[in-house]
Amino acid sequence: MKSSLFRVSVIVSLLAACAAGQTQIDLRTQAKDVDFSGASSTKPIQTSTSLPAACSLGQTFLLTSASPGQNLYVCTAANVWTRQGGAAMLAQLSDFAVTWTSAQTLAIGANCSTATPCNVRIGSTVYSFTLGCTATLTGGTGNAFIYFDSTGTLTIGQNLTLSTSAGCVAQSGVSSFPPGSIPLYTWSALSGAWNTTGGTDYRAMLATKGIETSTGLLAVDSATSTTLSLDTAVVPTYLTATAVLNFPSIPNGACAADLSFTLAGAAVNDAVAPGLPSALEAGLIATMRVSAPGTIGVRLCNLSGSALTPASATYRATIVRSF
Repeated sequence: MKSSLFRVSVIVSLLAACAAGQTQIDLRTQAKDVDFSGASSTKPIQTSTSLPAACSLGQTFLLTSASPGQNLYVCTAANVWTRQGGAAMLAQLSDFAVTWTSAQTLAIGANCSTATPCNVRIGSTVYSFTLGCTATLTGGTGNAFIYFDSTGTLTIGQNLTLSTSAGCVAQSGVSSFPPGSIPLYTWSALSGAWNTTGGTDYRAMLATKGIETSTGLLAVDSATSTTLSLDTAVVPTYLTATAVLNFPSIPNGACAADLSFTLAGAAVNDAVAPGLPSALEAGLIATMRVSAPGTIGVRLCNLSGSALTPASATYRATIVRSF
């Protein structure tokens, strides 16, 4: 009887010892072909409403404050979180992606490298970027506009207080994407901190803006732009100029010596439409002609019946040259 009691006591003691000091299993090194398909739930990813300041390569995180499809982050370098597009966004662009790395820092084009350059075409010129950059915020509330300007410069336009690393520049006084720029992103800031989910993606893999000329227009492509001009073989040339003329006294029945003024581009034999002063004295007759290349001659003749001294006045000459 004592022997049985002793055996029971030993077994109970051993069970209690095992319960108090259970060994934890390291699944990474001690498990093989782990199958969790039968588990009632699994949560292999950390979650929170904000990204941790520190992370190590390969760590994943679900940002619960972000929109679905834009809330999965992977640590792609020490303390650098990169947002992932998810299964439905595998086709999303990676060139010139902008990511939130901290409350003060945005990473722009982090994947651009010598081995995998990021290219952008402006006009007929292709610019190649082999280095990403960062935008570091130190103050302000508002939006940053991230874009390429017409010279191929990666620019952060804003009304904030920030600095940039090599590879991009900060431009103050910008409240929208400038004409002729290529938009990449906007990102909002509040009280000197980048909003975690404040980015809006404006990148487009394929885009074009065709310019078609109509009658009378010509288009000439240069490295970064298209210049439109008039086709003077079709559209009439319009020239005009004014001058204040002061004629001397003109006897009745006579004409004063011609006075002249400059009209650039005027050619001899061009027809001139005269623009006469509204207060021209009654009885005076005025004529205009191109007296020499670029020069308008004005003649006043007096048929009033008595001598007249015309008042100083403004005269206009207009030439409409048709081809």
